[in-house]
Amino acid sequence: MELYDIVYDNNVDFGISNCGKFLLYRKYRNIPVCFIENDIVYVFLDKKISKVIINITKKLIKMCVKFYFTTPELSNPRGIYDYKNVVIEHYLFSYTQKEFFYGFQKIDFDIIDNLVKWSVENECYDLIKQNYEHLDKKVINRYYYDWFSNEKSYDYMEEIRDSFKTLLRDIHISFIL
Repeated sequence: MELYDIVYDNNVDFGISNCGKFLLYRKYRNIPVCFIENDIVYVFLDKKISKVIINITKKLIKMCVKFYFTTPELSNPRGIYDYKNVVIEHYLFSYTQKEFFYGFQKIDFDIIDNLVKWSVENECYDLIKQNYEHLDKKVINRYYYDWFSNEKSYDYMEEIRDSFKTLLRDIHISFIL
């Protein structure tokens, strides 16, 4: 499979160009969208271009291609240290972003199942629980108390926080199946 096959369909312009190893989104200063390695497509989960990522995901599902998500930090030529932890944390963090949360619900795609398949293939399933607990305590359920109105205000919407509470159970179920 070629990078060209992922995007170009019936002369529809997605605003994406092919540049060597990566597909680049042209609207902003050529942001990398995805790349192919060992016949597996890796899509960068970048919040700035969430609509493009959702459309590419929908296209990859329609093409029945094996694909996984990764962090945009991997496009850095220097690379990253301990990429398995970074990718798992980015998967979980992207799940809590409302653009991806509602976008993947709209196209009926299970990002958690994709995470589990990636972690099993890379033999790092045990790292999911550590990253989940870290995000749950430090990021997702963090709140600020407003003394003027005597209310707690959260960074994330209630629906996303409630879904994240049961996420570890969903991960274990997905691993079993």
